[in-house]
Order: sequence, then C-alpha cells, then structure tokens
Amino acid sequence: MKVSQEQLERIREATNIVDLVAEHVRLRKRGRNFIGLCPFHNEKTPSFNVQEERGIFKCFGCGKGGDAFSFVMQMEGLTFPETVRKLAKRANIEIEGGESEEEEAARSERESVLGLLREAAAFYYRTLRGHEGIRAMEYLRSRRLEDGTLRTFGLGYAPERSGMLIAHLTARGFDATKMEAAGLIAKSSSGEYYERFRGRVIFPVFNATGRIVGFGGRILPDSSSSDKRRGQGGGALAKYINSPDTSIYHKSQILYGLFQAKDAIRRAGYAILVEGYADVLAVFQSGTENVVAASGTSLTVEQLQLLKRYTTSIVLLFDADTAGKNATMRGIELAIEAGFDVNTVVLPSGEDPDSFIRNNGIEPFRNALLHRQTFIETKAQFFEEQGAFRDPGRMAQAVRSIVETIAKVPDEIKRALFIQKLGERFHLSEQLLSTELSKIVATNREHEEHHRTIAAPAEPAEELFEERVPNSIPEQPQAQQAVSRTEGALLEALLHDPIAVAELIERADFQVELIRHPHVSELIGYLIQRVEEGDPPRVEQLLSEYRDRPEFQALLTTYGMALDAFSDQWDERPEESIFLTQARQAIDAIEREAIERRKQELKELMKEHPESDEYWEELVSLNDRREMRGKLLQQLGDEEG
Repeated sequence: MKVSQEQLERIREATNIVDLVAEHVRLRKRGRNFIGLCPFHNEKTPSFNVQEERGIFKCFGCGKGGDAFSFVMQMEGLTFPETVRKLAKRANIEIEGGESEEEEAARSERESVLGLLREAAAFYYRTLRGHEGIRAMEYLRSRRLEDGTLRTFGLGYAPERSGMLIAHLTARGFDATKMEAAGLIAKSSSGEYYERFRGRVIFPVFNATGRIVGFGGRILPDSSSSDKRRGQGGGALAKYINSPDTSIYHKSQILYGLFQAKDAIRRAGYAILVEGYADVLAVFQSGTENVVAASGTSLTVEQLQLLKRYTTSIVLLFDADTAGKNATMRGIELAIEAGFDVNTVVLPSGEDPDSFIRNNGIEPFRNALLHRQTFIETKAQFFEEQGAFRDPGRMAQAVRSIVETIAKVPDEIKRALFIQKLGERFHLSEQLLSTELSKIVATNREHEEHHRTIAAPAEPAEELFEERVPNSIPEQPQAQQAVSRTEGALLEALLHDPIAVAELIERADFQVELIRHPHVSELIGYLIQRVEEGDPPRVEQLLSEYRDRPEFQALLTTYGMALDAFSDQWDERPEESIFLTQARQAIDAIEREAIERRKQELKELMKEHPESDEYWEELVSLNDRREMRGKLLQQLGDEEG
C-alpha cells in the first residue's frame, strides 16, 4: 500500500482535531486553544491543549503531542497505516491507488472472517440469555458476575445441541470453509464437521481496536459431554479451550481484555497482568479496570510489545500455585528485558485473583495491590520456598540469579537502586554486588555486540508508504539537554511568523551555531532554509515530515502551540508583530549569553597565562561587539516600528 504526501494532507485537512479529540476528552475553549484532562496520564488540573487552527495537540504535563495521526496512534494503539485508513474512512476519503488487487482481496477476506466472528459472537451472546443458556447463566451468577460485566466483555454460551451455530451462520450466507478458517468448526476423524465450542461459556477475544478475532470457552462444571461424542477422541473435556491460530488470530500477539482496559491502563500508569479470563472479569468488576491476561498462552514478548503502547509499568498477579509462581518468575524476566518496571502481588496459597476477591472482598484485594512488592522480594521468596537459603552454595546461586535479573534493567540508576535493595535484603556488601553486576552487564554487552556483528539487519519486506513512516508510535527519548528560555522563544517566533523572523535573523547576521540545543539549532536552520526556498512550512506539515523523530515532534508541539508562554515577557512594540519582537529580544539574549560565556572562558585563560595580551584584546573586542550588536538590534527594531 502506498499513500502519497498529498493524500495524507487531504486526510489531515478533512479531520477537525477538536472533534476527533472530543470523542475521547471533554474539552473547553480557552483563548485560541481547547483544554481538557490528558487522556494519556492521570491529572486533576487540565494541561492537555488542542489547537484547531494548526491541527495539533500537546500535553504540558506528560509531554505527549502531535497531530491527528499521532493522537489516534497513541490513543488507540494503532500502526500508522491503520491510522491512515481509519481517518480516511472517517473523513469519507478514498485512498486512491492505495491497494493492489492482491491486497484488496486479502483485506476483503479478512473483513469477511471478522464479520463471521462478529455474527458468531452475537449468536453466543443471545443464546446465553435464552432458554439454552439457563444453566450457563446460573453458573455465571454463582461466580457473582454482574450484567454490566457480561455486556462489557460480550460473554455468551455455545449450546450443547449439535449444529445450531452452523445452521445459524449458513442461513446468513457463510459457508463451512469460511467457518473452519475462522476456527469455529473442525473436521472429525470421519471427515464430518463439528462445532469446536459446545456446551461452554464463551469469552470473545477482542483485538486492541475492538474487533472480535477469536474465542475462549469454559465447560460448565456439571457438563455431561465427552470428547468422544464430538468425534475428538476419548477422555474428559478440557476445562478451557481456545480458538486455534487463524489468519487474524495469533494467541501470542493478543492480550485478553486489552480493548476494555487500555484507557484505564493509561490513567493508572500501569497494567495488571493475570492468568485467565475469569481473573480479568473479577478484577475489572472490582473497579480495578487496568487488567489484562495472556490469551490462552504463556506470556510472550509480542504481548509485552503490544502492552508497551499503553504503559511501561506492569504488575504480575498470577495464581499462588506452583505453575503460577513459575509463570511469575518467567514473566519477571521477559517484562524486564522488554523495558518494563515490574512489581508483583503474591496471593495466599491456593488463591487466584477471582477466588481471592470472591472470598475476601474488594478492599483486601485493593490493599494487596497497594502493597505490591518488587521483583527482588518475589524472587527471594521463590528461592526461599525452594530451600535455597539453607545452603551457602545454593544461596549464592540464588543471589547471583537476582543480580542477573537486575542486569537486564536498562536504566543504570535503577540498577544501582535495586542492588542497594538486594544488599539490604541479604545483608551483603553493596560494593560486592555492584562488582558482580558490572561483570554480568559487561558479559551481556559482549554477547550483544557479537550477535550484532554476525547478524545482518533485516530489510523490510515492502515499503508501505512513499515516505519513511513508523509502524507505531516511537518511544519518547529521555531529555538529555533542556531547551533554554531564549532558544525556545526564538523557535516559537519562527514557527509562528517564519518569513518575518527569518528575514530578521538574516538582517541581524545572527549565527544559528550560537544555539546550543542541537535539535533546536537543526530545526531553526531547516526553517530558515525553507523560507529562503520560498516554501515556508506550517507546523502541521513539519509534524508529518518529522513523524519518525519524536524529539522534533516534541519541540514542534511545544513551541507550535502558541500559548504565549514566552512572548508575554518581552517588551512588545505596538507597531510590530508580537513574534517579531520576541525574536529580536531572543536573538539579543542568545548573543549576550554567548559573549558572557566566552568572557568567562577568557578570564580563566588569563589566570593561566597572565603574560599573554591575546586574551585581553579579545576580551576588549567582545565588550565592543556586545555594544555594537545591541545598537544594531535596536536599529532593526526602530525600522520595524
């Protein structure tokens, strides 16, 4: 699929960002902007700004910002191609030449399967509430599940009688081949089709955008069915079964409950990961809605990458049995390697989240969640239960295992803090542990370097767009250097009045190299170049050009929002543009700061070399230069007036 820049521009112009954001955020007008509570982090005072004219948004609390495309990507966890299609459809714009015949056929097939699954889910949903679903509904009531929870997650029931689903779907135009491709039916050893789910409570599995892609099914406790009756072979039925992997459903890439939980995950700042469907429902119904589960599989790297679209903090809340503890240990390693902050909740023996809430109530559960523990304490308890601390040799292995886990933490400061906690936990020398950590980190780094040298970088299978675009929102980089007030003021002025400010910079003979922040310097240089070429860009165009460079996106949304956070401090001349005044004063301040820095350097050099006249002469010339530059800028200001 190829989408030109012109088509992207059409979609952007047809999308009113205020209307788009208002679907998720309650906005009110303030000055030239609209403000509201940020949907990406929990706040009580509105710091989320939307500017209709430029089509951009910016939260001055958490720093997220961008255009309509960025908002949908971050809000709904979509890739850029998915976002383009969504906004194009919303604006009734057909993407010209967007798909080849093969792509169109594949998309049509995908939509057909999704439609089939939606119809099957509706059938199961109605069956649960009819005569066939009486026993299933009684079972769900015994688990204290409320109607609102059943509706939110779309629970249903697959009837015991054979052929009911097939007959229903056939009557609606779906054939058996399509049902098999969707994972709803399978062939028995005799070659006859049978329904995969029968006599089971049905848990529809939604993808992150709310489309049903598969199902999980739980047998009723008093079910008399057998696998042999279904032609599947003897033995008792499995408690849970899941849809097989299909063209649209890959268990390793889906998190159950994510669609229902993603907004709550953003608000809370972390996700709770539990083991099963019932655990998700119980925790969600308790009022703690930021909960998900692996979908019929062990936790995978792909699931963690999906979750990382919404948070980088995770709480593992698995069953208290042996399998649950092993899953917790594995989850800790995977989540830390994926870049998550990891904590755990350890429930009493024999309990899972569902049973704990039913037996003890909501408040004890919330208290357990409030007092969650670090992965260090969890691993220590795990080894202690295995008797590792009764023998010095095994204890050393246990401690080393914890240090190896700490070594996977990407942040160096966090590693140091964890080492401190580990030393306190086992009464060991922090220096000793730090030395061991350094060895492990160095070894890991050597292995990574080795793999990088022998593995060639993978090339993308195909180019989706004419310009380079990301498949998902890139991670925001950690700020390495703050933007000074004066440099920010100049960038803000240039973004809002590019032609006049670029002309002022040229007439003042201002050296862009004096700007110390590398990204601000690069961006200002590019803006001046565009003006000189007769093509001054708008902020929204720049956001598109810098879509895969989050550090520039942050600058553009911060200083392109025009909150007058800088300009109200400058001595505005009534006859000239407020941004031109701001630029003139910013240039003066930047040059003055540069001269003062050089003067300090010269004074230090003069102390070291008192016999040299060279530094003294330069110092005198700097004072003269400062006076001359001040007069020039004053003259330019008078001319503008």
